[in-house]
Amino acid sequence: MTYIWDWKSHFNNEDPKDIFDCFIAEYLLSDGRGIPEEEKTLEKYKVTSLDALGMKQQELFKELPQLYSLFSTIEVPLIPVLLSMEKNGITLNTQKLASLGLEVEKLIAEIQVKILKEVGYEINISSPTQIGTFLVDKLGVPLSKTKTGKFATNENELLKFRTDFPFIEMLLSYRELTKIKSTYIDSLISKVDEKSKIHTTYSQVGVNTGRLSSSQPNLQNIPVATEQGRKIKECFTASEGKILLSFDYSQQELRILAHVSQEEKLIQAFNEKKDIHKITAAQIFKVEYNSVTKEQRYIAKTINFGVIYGMGSFGMSETLQIPVEEADFFIKEFFTTYPQIKSYYDTYLKNAQVNKYAETMMGRRRYVFAFPGQKFMDNATKRVLMNYPIQGSAAEMTKIAMNKIYYEFLIEHPDVLMLLQIHDELVFEMDEKDKEYRERIIKGIHDIMVEACSLTVPVEVGVKTGKKWGELTPQ
Repeated sequence: MTYIWDWKSHFNNEDPKDIFDCFIAEYLLSDGRGIPEEEKTLEKYKVTSLDALGMKQQELFKELPQLYSLFSTIEVPLIPVLLSMEKNGITLNTQKLASLGLEVEKLIAEIQVKILKEVGYEINISSPTQIGTFLVDKLGVPLSKTKTGKFATNENELLKFRTDFPFIEMLLSYRELTKIKSTYIDSLISKVDEKSKIHTTYSQVGVNTGRLSSSQPNLQNIPVATEQGRKIKECFTASEGKILLSFDYSQQELRILAHVSQEEKLIQAFNEKKDIHKITAAQIFKVEYNSVTKEQRYIAKTINFGVIYGMGSFGMSETLQIPVEEADFFIKEFFTTYPQIKSYYDTYLKNAQVNKYAETMMGRRRYVFAFPGQKFMDNATKRVLMNYPIQGSAAEMTKIAMNKIYYEFLIEHPDVLMLLQIHDELVFEMDEKDKEYRERIIKGIHDIMVEACSLTVPVEVGVKTGKKWGELTPQ
């Protein structure tokens, strides 16, 4: 056994079975309290070598067999998978992206003219202080104040008043476009290599739920909700003579919620392949399933995912632009509709408070109390913890699938490359061969993802193919 600190940074084509990564081990053993440092970890265990550190960590793992299984069968084997994805990269059409950049520049200039005309005097649109003063003093927007006494002009604050003040809509559009231009368009073009490929870097320790994070550049956060964001995604293409394949877990987190809570209505809905959001809407609004309107379904969808992410009535009222009392009513109706979910969260939070840690399905742990001596959780902590087992279990499910695909399937199909992981979506590239071969590849990857983790409800994976990431066609 070779004991090493951060194998991903010192990879030399070793077999994962021969590696004990003290860095990943410490991250898991410390319940996600932060990214560990080698020197401080050696001091913590009162050792001077990685061999001694690794042996002490192995002793701790003996008391936590499920966590050790997560470490040895999921996290360490995943490292070569991530390195291969980083090396593969994805092709970026820089000409098309540069052209989009010019379009965005033009839109920014047009909005800037409108904003300055509305203001009536010279102002730095990018200055929160100057914009805050204008909004309050000139337009009468009742902005709240920050801890430093300045007017709050963050997006969540401004969204409260966008309906009553058209100027805010312009300001938000300006900010959105300038962010797209600098953070995505300019940044992506600067990071392309000589083969027109973009190579992101994945981290296993960036998010304490176990989700992978992506940086330099972040390809998990392309703003596809906007028109310009979708156009950016269209600039990512298959290499010449190849096609892209996208596999996306359908409602992965809601299915995991049904599994861990054993909520009968949710399980039945998934088994019958019904629309979960319509089911919730029908219950909350007391209407027939087939009579649910688009607006009612949208509200129900917000509630379904809001509960998973620990959203309170205040946050939901802001998201749906409704009174807090109405949002509170919707949340209560949700838990009345799905009593087993309420029971699950009550028990889970009680156990987390007693044990001082929360767990995912695979045994990943997250600390509950930040300071020694704490005994009770505040509402903010509860909201974070409510999401932890769902998002964390979903992340582990996807990682299991990635490992199985890499070690059991792709090794026999060298023309198929795993390029990207965007949480519940995996993107591949393969030679543009005959239809029969493509269907065999699709079925192989699809089946591995479906069978990666056994749930009470059926697991579904959507498949899309095409030449451009942003224009893939369902299969």
